[in-house]
Amino acid sequence: MRCVALLLIECLLSSCATIRLGHDEVIAVDSNPSGASTTIKCAGNVSVSGTTPARLTIPRKAEECRVSVEKSGLRPQNVPLERGFNSAYWMNFLPASGFPLAFIAAFSDGGSEAAAGALFGAGIAGAAGLIIDRVTGAMYDHNPNVIKVTLQPQQ
Repeated sequence: MRCVALLLIECLLSSCATIRLGHDEVIAVDSNPSGASTTIKCAGNVSVSGTTPARLTIPRKAEECRVSVEKSGLRPQNVPLERGFNSAYWMNFLPASGFPLAFIAAFSDGGSEAAAGALFGAGIAGAAGLIIDRVTGAMYDHNPNVIKVTLQPQQ
């Protein structure tokens, strides 16, 4: 019974980043003064544009992204976006730990096949989450995802 309770807690705490966050990410860009043109360009011909304040959507797996903000008569500013791993992706490791725990439960004294089966099923769910998040790119996020710049006059 203890194993089943642990399994339920583990499943509730775990999550697939693809389900929680999706494969796209919104980057908020604002400038002082507002009304500046902003563009995010990434490797692989990913490019989105808008006018500040803007909420621009890019794929989470986009690499080498740079935000440019410019307005006539003011010096343009560029901000690089760093791609990293989001916390929802790491939560997949909780159910994936069901694989080794299933073998321990199955072969320990007093172990039950039901608990081992449940833990093995959780392990499959966690492994699937790891793979799906990698394929969709949901395992990534960009930093910073909120950009505020102050444009200075050209000299």
